[in-house]
Amino acid sequence: MNDADPVAEVVPEKQDPAQWWGGALGAAVLAALTIYLSFNAGGFFPGAIAYATVAMAILVVLAIMLVHEPLTRSTPALLAAIGALSAFAALTLLSGAWSESWSRAIIEFDRALLYVLILVFFGLLKHREDGLEWGLRGFVLAAFVVCAAGWLSRVAPNIWPISLDVKPQRLSFPLTYWNALGLLSALQLVALLHLTSSDRQGRVLRVLAAAAFPLAASTLLLTFSRSSLALAVFGVACYLVLARPRRGLVAVPAVGIPAAIAIVVSLQAHTVSSARYTSAAGISQGHHLALIVILCVIGAVVLRLAVLGFDRRLDAWRPPKIGVGRIAAVGGAFVLVAVIVGLAAGGGHWASQKWDHFVHENDVGHTEDPSERLGSFGNNGRIPQWKAAIEAFDEDPVLGKGAGTYALQWAQRRPYAFTVLDAHSLYVEQLGELGLVGAVLIVAVLLAFLVGAARRLRGPTRQAYAAFLALALVWVIHAGIDWDWEMPAVTVWLFALGGLALARPLRQAGAAGVAAVGRLPRLIAAVCVGVLAITPVLVAASQTRLESALTAFDANECPQAIGSSLDSLHALGVRPEPYEIIGYCDIRFGQYRLGEEAMRSAILRDPENWETHYGLAMARAIQGRDPMPQLRQTRRLNPLEPLVIEEQEKFERAKTPGQRKRLAEAASLPL
Repeated sequence: MNDADPVAEVVPEKQDPAQWWGGALGAAVLAALTIYLSFNAGGFFPGAIAYATVAMAILVVLAIMLVHEPLTRSTPALLAAIGALSAFAALTLLSGAWSESWSRAIIEFDRALLYVLILVFFGLLKHREDGLEWGLRGFVLAAFVVCAAGWLSRVAPNIWPISLDVKPQRLSFPLTYWNALGLLSALQLVALLHLTSSDRQGRVLRVLAAAAFPLAASTLLLTFSRSSLALAVFGVACYLVLARPRRGLVAVPAVGIPAAIAIVVSLQAHTVSSARYTSAAGISQGHHLALIVILCVIGAVVLRLAVLGFDRRLDAWRPPKIGVGRIAAVGGAFVLVAVIVGLAAGGGHWASQKWDHFVHENDVGHTEDPSERLGSFGNNGRIPQWKAAIEAFDEDPVLGKGAGTYALQWAQRRPYAFTVLDAHSLYVEQLGELGLVGAVLIVAVLLAFLVGAARRLRGPTRQAYAAFLALALVWVIHAGIDWDWEMPAVTVWLFALGGLALARPLRQAGAAGVAAVGRLPRLIAAVCVGVLAITPVLVAASQTRLESALTAFDANECPQAIGSSLDSLHALGVRPEPYEIIGYCDIRFGQYRLGEEAMRSAILRDPENWETHYGLAMARAIQGRDPMPQLRQTRRLNPLEPLVIEEQEKFERAKTPGQRKRLAEAASLPL
């Protein structure tokens, strides 16, 4: 039987309480996970990922042991997604063998494992046909909390003060990255449009979704994320085309007009969008902006309430059917006419000019007013970053350089002295790190989501699947130009909703003869998940102690730093950072030989990391020995690093052991 068939045969089965709480539980887990990761730097750092992964492992074990017939009635699309994502996670871990950096591989594996566990957990949940609707509600709730917190920190910094970010002109709190917050806001707008225009939502929820629309739009604008602004429009258009919500005829104007006003007013709040937003003038302007946006929220509520009476009438309206061929013909003619008119008006020259600007202009302008970047077509450094990954792929096209090694490749190949940790493209970065195999596995997972959801764009649940498909398309495109994969706060929803979307609802779970899974298979599966959870437990323990060691080292408390570093190594001995701290502390104590040994141990655990070789050079120099072989190796691994260039020039002039020792004592440290 085709699992996408909206009129699939309904087979009676025993009522299960999970039918009623499965969707609500999924919504609660997704909301809690998204909020937790968002307020922990978006989940970018290993500690937050590790804790989230352990929590999801516990939930998966409980689901395996408690859910009746776990995954035995899964759709082929869900099994394909789980299989491809699991294979990707395994490849990520194994890549430590050829990258010779198990620490990087394990940290990257933890993130991939988190996504696998989320997909499995939500695929295990028993839910009715409204399970995906519940998931969308949970995501919207989390996105609203996060975006509202960020928005409040900007318009009322006297109420919610935060530390200034690298680019304080652009709103980034709490995710700490403006493009990630912009993406979350854009996704929220698409999901809100679904909730306020869907024929399967209650009156209260439709109005609440409308109320959140202006605030989400203002938050999106204050991030000044060009891609997110464009993709918000794209996502809304995709949803309207795929879902065809009749209620959208009245819902779109009701939310669109207040949202447009909120965007225009936010764009004109120049002091709020500057580094001076915490000044008296900035606070005053922020309060004024907040008042206007709140009025827009009230306006959206009033407008949506005013048109609620039309929802039922629109549900009963049957628009005239127009053949697909006629629609295609009219659309093709419209596009042809638009192209001809555009070319006649000089559009071809304009497009060519903007393309050249994108290809050749890295800088988009870093002025005090971030609104100026909205009209720029520069690539903002993306193309050089993509080239570095492609060059790494050319050297190792099958399996790549190893998970987590892009930062090393960029340091070796970068054309300008700017530090980058990720390639700003999931697909290009995977080509460089895990080769064709890794890239194919990632694409397979995403295709399973897109194709599986597209096959269900029929029947009474069409609008929910259209919403998921529109959201997924936005994420898939944005992941090609930014590091969304490394920001779980804007990615976990994809695997959660994907699991709900691809799983067969209880109404369709009617394949007779499927036996319940026995205790032994469940126990074996639970043990396997427990074994996999060992790595995030070790990473969490190691990361906590490593952060304590760094804090103590910065405070010049080396005994405590060494103790915490040793504790970090006891938890996870493959990490190089604790050895670096121990090495520098040994040097401070005059234990130069021990310091050199610690630096060599760090190099063994991350041989392509320029910082470990730099540490070894300083350990040799402070003993009066020649550091130049190590400095030349450091320069090879990071040719444009100003610190390395400066120290190399100094040591080239040093002729005596005493001079080398004095230079090493005064040298800056990359820590």
